[in-house]
Amino acid sequence: MINRISIFSQRFRFIVIIMLFLSLQGIAQKQDTTITLETAVEIGVKNNLAILAAEEDVAATKGKAITGLGIEDPEVTGEWAEIPKGSGVRNYNERNITISQSIDFPTNYIHRKKRGDLDIERSKVLLKEKKLELRTQIEKVYYQLVASREQVNLVRENIRLAEDFLGAAKKRYKAGKAPILEVKRAQIVLANIENELSVAQSNFEKHQAALNALLAIPDEKNAIPADSLTYRLLDLSLSELLQQALETHPQLLINNLSTKIAGKNVSLAKGSYLPKITGGYTSQNIGGNQFRGIEAGISIPLWAPVNQRGQVMESKGNLAAKKYRAQNEILVRKAKVKGAYSQVIAAREQVNKYLSNLLEQSEDLYKLTLRSYEEGKVDYLKVLDAQKSYININKSYIDALANYKIQVADLEFETNQNFVQ
Repeated sequence: MINRISIFSQRFRFIVIIMLFLSLQGIAQKQDTTITLETAVEIGVKNNLAILAAEEDVAATKGKAITGLGIEDPEVTGEWAEIPKGSGVRNYNERNITISQSIDFPTNYIHRKKRGDLDIERSKVLLKEKKLELRTQIEKVYYQLVASREQVNLVRENIRLAEDFLGAAKKRYKAGKAPILEVKRAQIVLANIENELSVAQSNFEKHQAALNALLAIPDEKNAIPADSLTYRLLDLSLSELLQQALETHPQLLINNLSTKIAGKNVSLAKGSYLPKITGGYTSQNIGGNQFRGIEAGISIPLWAPVNQRGQVMESKGNLAAKKYRAQNEILVRKAKVKGAYSQVIAAREQVNKYLSNLLEQSEDLYKLTLRSYEEGKVDYLKVLDAQKSYININKSYIDALANYKIQVADLEFETNQNFVQ
């Protein structure tokens, strides 16, 4: 009986250990991942489905370029003639076996090769554009998440301030220096601020889910930003930004490549006037005698006024349209860069206003007002106003700093640059 109990106890301990181990494994798998912005971009590029699809598009374009160089398959024909009536095919008197091959004019293959290379290059630039777009999205959501986290912390600080004020109101009430109305008002203010915490937390969770989605983070994990909302003054030159954008922005490169591809299509359309070349070899058996034959020929563009002329007109029209679109994109890009630059300057000035002692002054005012209230020099409404002013200024500062980060991210996208924020 004792042995059975001992064995049961050992088995029970073993099961408990296994369950504990599995639970710890589950906890380890659900741990959040703290990442910097650059790490977030790397994870996004690696996991994002749109990027993976664009990479496959590059591979598909390479295959398409190879297919464009293909030559028509040779044609093999057989002919058995002069077979006596009522006899089998083997009783032929004449047999002809012909292998023929048709190819385009050689210059057309050269144009196709160059067009294929341009297509591949364009697909690679399209991939770069997708990565640039993704980086901008991640950067914006990343700093929105950081800002919402700061807002949650600010609401918690506001709760602490409200609790301090409530404590001060209770002391004054117990000392007979304040009516119960002040205590009730302080309790109401605290309750309202506690409600704001749930709203701020909900906003934080929304941005957290957005970042997780961009990075394809598993549902049981969260990508926690390691960076904070720090302010760094950027030395920006509009002329240099414009030059960088016009020389390297993927959209302009794509338009330029598309124009070159359209030019190759014009060359191919004109090449359709050139004849196709046909060659063949024939093995002939006539009455038991073996003969050989060679044939050569070219196609004649007899219907050029309808077929080839229409192709040339279409390709020329497409080329002209591509050129106009490319020129228009340059104008649009300049306008976008100037607009993004202006937004960054405006956002920077807004941040500088808060940094010019406004934050410090609002905090000093609140502390001074609370101390004066405790000494009975001001009423409770002054404290509430000072507290509200202090919190609102800090909240606006967080919003301004986050907006500055987002505007810089937009400028990075428009100029194809990566500033160190």
